Amino acid sequence: MSRLLFTGERLHADNPLFGVDLVRHRAAYAHATRLAQERTRGRILDLGCGTGYGTAELAAALPGVFAVDRISPDPAARHARAHFIRADVGGIPLPPASFDMVVSFQVIEHLEDPSVYLDTIARILRPDGLVLISTPNRLESDNENPFHVREYTADELALLLRIHFGDVEMLGVTATREPRAYYDARLARIRKIVRIDPFGLRKVLPRKLIDWLFGRLAVVIRRGIQRSDGLPEVTLADFPIGPARDDCLDLLAVCRTPKSGSS
Repeated sequence: MSRLLFTGERLHADNPLFGVDLVRHRAAYAHATRLAQERTRGRILDLGCGTGYGTAELAAALPGVFAVDRISPDPAARHARAHFIRADVGGIPLPPASFDMVVSFQVIEHLEDPSVYLDTIARILRPDGLVLISTPNRLESDNENPFHVREYTADELALLLRIHFGDVEMLGVTATREPRAYYDARLARIRKIVRIDPFGLRKVLPRKLIDWLFGRLAVVIRRGIQRSDGLPEVTLADFPIGPARDDCLDLLAVCRTPKSGSS
């Protein structure tokens, strides 16, 4: 299988420059695993699994894990208990009420209109099922990622999700001191680069060039931090999850009671 294209957006577990980001995103998967174990497991879907690193972690701890994305997973992510389906997240051919839990991490910000996506999740979730959705917190974002169509605050995301689910709890992924300093340094470097283009010409370049520049700059910025300060050694404990706050890095919504025909 050919190696998936590096974009600077999609995380590959074997790239040490993105190790901090990977652990940050793994925090949501670890939380999902704990909740699934408390619910006596059940059938789980990882919707928009990307390279599949999180699916592999779910499958290592839980049976009956399925994953959907429009790309194939990294070979290292394949697991005997993980079943990968290649399809678009808004049009997956799965029967109604077929999953006890659906996780969909760092997906909704890529969608111009998430209504079909959320309708699909509500349709395939069992009435007593659980949904976990994560996305960057707009209040802490650099707002420069060309792959993100729309980012949300906690209130904005909760308002959207309550159209599709009767019960929505808003949590957030925060950071301890060292990873927080790393993200502050990264944001400062991004802001310094953006000041070179005060008229926003970078946003009207051909899309392929925009995507290429984003990937290259993602590497340059992280290498710069690595040379000057070093990349922090982090674990899941460095990204605690609690009630959503303005300074959380990611929002993590926990949704229950799916509404049918909500759009």
